Amino acid sequence: MTFDNNIALADYHIHPDFSVDAVGSVEDYCRRALEKGLAEICFTTHYDSNPDGPVGERMMVVDGRRVPLSLEAVAHYVETVQTANERYYPLGLEVRCGIEVGYYPGCEKLIGELFSQFDFHYKLGAVHDIDGICVCCQNRFEPCFSRFKLEEMADRYFGIMEKAVSARLFDSIAHIDVYKKYGRQYYGDSILQVYKGRIEPVFAAMVINGVGMEINTSALRKGHSEYYPSMEILNLARKMGVRIAAIGSDAHSPDDLAFDFENAAAIAYELFPYCDE
Repeated sequence: MTFDNNIALADYHIHPDFSVDAVGSVEDYCRRALEKGLAEICFTTHYDSNPDGPVGERMMVVDGRRVPLSLEAVAHYVETVQTANERYYPLGLEVRCGIEVGYYPGCEKLIGELFSQFDFHYKLGAVHDIDGICVCCQNRFEPCFSRFKLEEMADRYFGIMEKAVSARLFDSIAHIDVYKKYGRQYYGDSILQVYKGRIEPVFAAMVINGVGMEINTSALRKGHSEYYPSMEILNLARKMGVRIAAIGSDAHSPDDLAFDFENAAAIAYELFPYCDE
């Protein structure tokens, strides 16, 4: 993908109703994208790579039914997005098929096999769990955080992220400081500084391995005053040579599409004058 002055017109983090926690069909999102004047959207349905994770998390929704994650379910998703592109491209909307993979150490072979089966336009990696417990799920963050002091949580989180980057499987890493989603109410404001001394090896690995990062605007919808990541982290990323791969709304409903993109694009251009891949 190559971004020019229209970076605000491309949303590269969208969950249609193939994701169990999302609403709105691929068609619903495409229609909404046209209404908002977008030129390009990329769907990134969830894929949990941990075969030993909770059964309820390793699911997709196909034809309105929850089904276990499988290549067949993913194929249905890919076909649906490709069909949408055939319909909407002549109308001025490019519809891309990507995927957001929840990364777990040791699951690199499984992820590689998934990527060998499908030609995803955008492979978005994410760290959602520590020791198999979600750090960013409303009903699970407390059991996760209660196990760790803040510094230990951060050590584990960024350690996993560095492994995800070094695996060289992903185009970009999602919501880099998503632990603050619920972590701020649990640990307090000190969580906003816990990245220091821990994120630098991640950024160095990103530069070495050609992995980008996203500006994810969904944090504002969750009551935070800054995106994922914060301005401090964005400034550090710029200084270390990390590139912005995309802006994503992390939409779980068509109403979330391209949320606050004009402001996010302005920040991207101010800090990262060459936002391209």
